[in-house]
Amino acid sequence: MDDMSSEEREEQQIELKKQKAWYILNQGAYMGLALALAYYITHVTGLMDTFFHNLLTWGIYIGFIHISMVRYRDRFQNGLLSYGQGVWLGTRMGFLAGIVLGAYLFLYMKVINPGYAEEMIIQIQETYLQMGVSENEVANMEEMFRLTTSPVMMVFSGVLGAGLASFIFSLVIAIFQKRKGGPFSDAMKNVE
Repeated sequence: MDDMSSEEREEQQIELKKQKAWYILNQGAYMGLALALAYYITHVTGLMDTFFHNLLTWGIYIGFIHISMVRYRDRFQNGLLSYGQGVWLGTRMGFLAGIVLGAYLFLYMKVINPGYAEEMIIQIQETYLQMGVSENEVANMEEMFRLTTSPVMMVFSGVLGAGLASFIFSLVIAIFQKRKGGPFSDAMKNVE
């Protein structure tokens, strides 16, 4: 009946797991590079704190997660993808993208624009002053501002932020990409 031994089947399963892992790693890295490019472009053009920046990053998340789920489902899952698998796929991609994005943010703050952290602190201070906080209180909070704008904290927030955003987008996208086999199609796979 079956020409393949259990050892060969096990080797095939291990190889398939490796291919799946590499696929997710590659897609996450590409998504991270696209996000880093979007951040760089919005930094250079001065659109960093605008709605355009949000739309651009949301488009990258949605596009990469959607396309990756479809390809993963069709290439590795024989057209079947459960909701949980889809969410898990997108979330893992997001954390991997966050590592790349965090590395970019670290590079940006240490090499490309070392004065960026100081610019951010000044913006935060001005915002608090406009909200009516006294200058003395803002001066007392400066150490906290420096902590939150440190490159290490930016890397951490990049990883956490990308992972969380990918999780949220994956929750929605997986609804539309999931495909489950029926009892008849599952039974017929064993016959073929």
